[in-house]
Amino acid sequence: MSKYSSRNKLHKEYGQSWVVAAALWESAKTPGEIIDHLQNYFALFGLFSQFRRDDSKNSIRWRRYITDTLDELVKRDWVEQQGECYALTPIGRKEAGKSLSDMRKTRSLLHKIAQPETVSVVGIITHLGLVALKLPAALLSGSVGLLNDALDTLLDGISSLLVFLGLRFDKERVVNIILVLLMLTTGSFTFYEAVRRFFVPLKPEVDWFTFLAAIFSAVCCFVLWIYQHYVGMRSGKFSLITQSIDSRNHVIVAVSVTAGLVASLLQFQLLDTLVGLAVAGLILKSGVELAIDLFHSLDQDKIDISRYKFRVSRHYERFRQAQLRQWILRQIESGNVQTMSELIDLALEANNLTKNQMWQELGLNFQPITEDMVKINVRELSRHGS
Repeated sequence: MSKYSSRNKLHKEYGQSWVVAAALWESAKTPGEIIDHLQNYFALFGLFSQFRRDDSKNSIRWRRYITDTLDELVKRDWVEQQGECYALTPIGRKEAGKSLSDMRKTRSLLHKIAQPETVSVVGIITHLGLVALKLPAALLSGSVGLLNDALDTLLDGISSLLVFLGLRFDKERVVNIILVLLMLTTGSFTFYEAVRRFFVPLKPEVDWFTFLAAIFSAVCCFVLWIYQHYVGMRSGKFSLITQSIDSRNHVIVAVSVTAGLVASLLQFQLLDTLVGLAVAGLILKSGVELAIDLFHSLDQDKIDISRYKFRVSRHYERFRQAQLRQWILRQIESGNVQTMSELIDLALEANNLTKNQMWQELGLNFQPITEDMVKINVRELSRHGS
């Protein structure tokens, strides 16, 4: 076996062939230019300083990996070498076209999934399915926490239907008011039930089905929470933000219910009642906060949803800024730029997603950094004496 064959035996195919081929779609490129082009894939996620052409071990491995891929594509007759550059052959252009066509189909699918009405339909199906699972489990076990969660989930199914109708008939503000009132009503009823159990205690009957219902509910509601929150923030639909908060509550509730069931097995029935009180407090707190925001927005066209951003979004933004500062330092230390104007031009050019063909097909061809971002981070580096 030749040295080349032995080396490429470990060079497994994970789709990199089509990614490299797509990088050559518009014009022939050198390996270094291909690496710069592929950097755009990471720039989308805020990884501005990864895999640049320098002498780090990581970059050397990355260049070797791209070179191996190009050698493999030459053997397949996808790519031909033209001096220092590589260009697509007719076969390679056909294969790259398949990849870009798949990206267009993916874009169409993602567009449909990210529609507010689609989220509401998914919410209806999910909540009704969870009710069919949790309500029998609650009645069989006698768990007040699980019973309250099942009833709240049933109301969420109705809420999802209202959201769908509100979006379809442009009555979102009316739906927002109804959703908040339902949340407050549910929290009040849950509080009443939990208090009543102090005086009329009932020992939950715990079995594997009850545990399965609580755990499965937590997983489904977590996925729904992320989905509703993302589309709600993206579309600016407060009704979806409201539902995402309720789904988040259900995740906490499901975990708390599981803890209550475990406590019942340990003959500590009081914890299940305390879980019911905690659930009630959580629902009421969320309902009051949403009601306040809704009341403040009555004289406005739109509700300010900026404060409902995920906390992880703020951490991610700090990460992006740190990555950009590393990239700026690298350009200054390497002598690639001499003035602020040159730095801004290089930053915008190097991280411009509009030139990435695959991102264009996915509809993600935007500029991840701005001129102001570069200036702010340069000032930050200067302030710390970097």
